[in-house]
Amino acid sequence: MRERSATFPRVTRTARTVVSPWVTLLEREVRLAPDAPPEVYHSLTQADYVSALAVTSNGLIPVIRQYRPAVEAYTWEFPAGTVDEGETPAQAMTREIVEETGLHTDALHEIGSYHPDTGRLSLASTAFFARCSGDGGGRPIEPGLEVRFVTLETLCGMVQSGEFRHQLHVALLASALLHGHITLPNRRYDGTPSQSPR
Repeated sequence: MRERSATFPRVTRTARTVVSPWVTLLEREVRLAPDAPPEVYHSLTQADYVSALAVTSNGLIPVIRQYRPAVEAYTWEFPAGTVDEGETPAQAMTREIVEETGLHTDALHEIGSYHPDTGRLSLASTAFFARCSGDGGGRPIEPGLEVRFVTLETLCGMVQSGEFRHQLHVALLASALLHGHITLPNRRYDGTPSQSPR
């Protein structure tokens, strides 16, 4: 008898394989339609992720340089990390800002909760805009990290040149712009004044 009332697509089986304390492989068997055979899909999951575009009281933005084995390179990123058990995303973000920059978070605004990769990752990614105080010099930061404080114009230039290329964090920059937390500088990012529209 044909299944008429069931909702499709439907997950019919899920298996979890813990790969490490940080990564779990999910295997889902999915039926996309009543007459379709089951298909198997794989994704990775971990603790939920948080990231923030933070701005200091003098208008500088902290960016973090660290070695990332997944891409075998040093990368520039915003303060970010995973949510520990018992934490809210906001609490995790406040902790990460302290650990990675030494700054104090004065105000934290949630921009949104996003899917970081709908094809391969099964987790939530919460983006924030943070107003911070301090110069980052008063507290120790995590070993292996380098912190640089840049202007928005410099950051935009880093994105344009490919020096800052963490896709989720470039999207965070765009989201902060769309939500009105920042305004792009009125200059081309190669350092020359932009031309007014004619």
